[in-house]
Amino acid sequence: MNEQERLDKQMKDENGKRMVAYNAHMTDEHGVIWCMVVEDEAGYRPMTGRDELAAPWYLARLEDHTDEDGKVDYPALWKTADTVTDAYNWDNGYTPEEVLLVVSSSMRAQNLGE
Repeated sequence: MNEQERLDKQMKDENGKRMVAYNAHMTDEHGVIWCMVVEDEAGYRPMTGRDELAAPWYLARLEDHTDEDGKVDYPALWKTADTVTDAYNWDNGYTPEEVLLVVSSSMRAQNLGE
């Protein structure tokens, strides 16, 4: 894939801003909820579904990281969530450096109160 094909592959929002998957360490009773960060937009978007018929997206499920005694292996859970976000971002044309730029632009917007 050439550079232009990689750039064309990048996920963008309705305004053309770059979007990346993000592990915000947001959990519910089932697992780590998938989040998206938009370039220059403060915060992140949890993918929890928009209505009662939509289920959340998960980066990692608690049941896959829980032993027979009910203890969750959190380091493994977070590692799985990070692995999923890294793979998704790479598959969507983002280098690790570009992901960092998008996330840092969101943090900057948060700090500036935008």
